Amino acid sequence: MTWIPLFEISSRDFDEDIALFKKIFKSFEQKIHYSDGFKFSPEAEFAMGWWFYNIYVKAGFIKKLVEHEHMMNPNILDENGILQLITTRLKHEKSKARVKFHGDKPFFARYWSWLMK
Repeated sequence: MTWIPLFEISSRDFDEDIALFKKIFKSFEQKIHYSDGFKFSPEAEFAMGWWFYNIYVKAGFIKKLVEHEHMMNPNILDENGILQLITTRLKHEKSKARVKFHGDKPFFARYWSWLMK
């Protein structure tokens, strides 16, 4: 299975934030009983006081995660809901890291739109 760059991260505190992202994604893996569903880009870039890196996922991992979270909360229909969960967790942990989708729009947007109708 191929790795898909899904999230772009910008962080001022690389060590603390990457540990937090690992904790968040490990908890996702535990919820859905999926192992090795995510990884970080092999290199991070540093510019103007910020670290930039990507989180890659396997399609099966994000699909299973969205399905699980949708069962828990019907308002979560796609990876936008997962992004909201991550953002909420970052705020709760008082992290200043920023997370957004890799590219202009979610990778699975077309898939979810017909699947969830």
